[in-house]
Amino acid sequence: MTAPHYEAGDLSYRLATREDESVVRSVLARVATGGDIQLSFRREPDAFGADFGALSQDFVVAHQHVAGSAPRVVGVCERVVREAFVNGERRRLPYLAALRVLPEFRNQLRALRGGFEALRRLSGDERDLPWSLTSIMNDNATARRVLGANLRGMPMYEPVGELSTFALTAQGKAEPDRATDIDLPRIAELLLRQGAESQFATVWTHDALRAAVSAGWLRAQDFLVLRRNGAIRACVALWDQSASRQLVVSGYSSWLRRARPLINCAAALSGLPRLPRAGCALSAAYLSHLVVDEAAPEDLLALMSAARSEARRRGISLLFLGLATGHPLAAWARQLRRQREFRSQLYLVRWPESPPPKLDPQLQLAPELALL
Repeated sequence: MTAPHYEAGDLSYRLATREDESVVRSVLARVATGGDIQLSFRREPDAFGADFGALSQDFVVAHQHVAGSAPRVVGVCERVVREAFVNGERRRLPYLAALRVLPEFRNQLRALRGGFEALRRLSGDERDLPWSLTSIMNDNATARRVLGANLRGMPMYEPVGELSTFALTAQGKAEPDRATDIDLPRIAELLLRQGAESQFATVWTHDALRAAVSAGWLRAQDFLVLRRNGAIRACVALWDQSASRQLVVSGYSSWLRRARPLINCAAALSGLPRLPRAGCALSAAYLSHLVVDEAAPEDLLALMSAARSEARRRGISLLFLGLATGHPLAAWARQLRRQREFRSQLYLVRWPESPPPKLDPQLQLAPELALL
């Protein structure tokens, strides 16, 4: 059976099938993001093996066809749909990820135009929201300039807020309170309650948490909790995705490459995260499923202390925590010792003929960093 496809001149686009898995995985490994720290988000050993309960997951693969030659891979793009809270309602929210174009085609805007048109034609469900969410690191000036220019034949990238990623070093020797299977219903209750009061928060039902445990990519004991009179009041999950997703530092900008030895010397003295050599996979995990009552923000500090201690026990060097830059808890995260903050811009992506969504400005942005 032929996979759904779209053609634009000498370029062809099709939804990836199992036969394309190695191509997708190769492109993700070879092409890094732009910016001062160039990262490749890899999917070893299976590009299709890390959907983490998504409602749908599609990769579009692009090829160039030249007479007398084998087709050349141009790039890939991923579209994932998850159930998320939007304006307090549970909706099917698409997310655009892994937009990767090989260097020799990077200056060909037509390849990018064709890829977006292919996504529109080949993927999606009528139940999905008519726009998508995506993010771009603030220092990736090229991507932000091109995608944010609203060029003809391209979708519109509209900024909706900023996301801060806090990189925390593992440290401490405290023994955290780990959840058990019995705690999952209460954790789901807290996640659903907080999610409904946030924007773009992933919907984590008890069934979804049980499915995650059954699939083996998240365990009950990965949840670290704080209790009051025996009842859980706050929680966070230490989510190690390295068995299916890896983050590799592919390179640095010229100034950062030169400054890296000095930065690492200072980091060694201060205990801040070091900048690894190019080609190294980070020993890292995500801090996900965070529930903290804004009336008790000190609970965030207690959870971070527990998570850093647990990471050290497991041999994990770095933890990544994602919060909206303007969120009240982000101010508390900045008080943490031995952390670095990186910022990215969140965008809504829509075609010009689709009306802009009306988002409740009172709701704090809360996309799950571990799923972006």
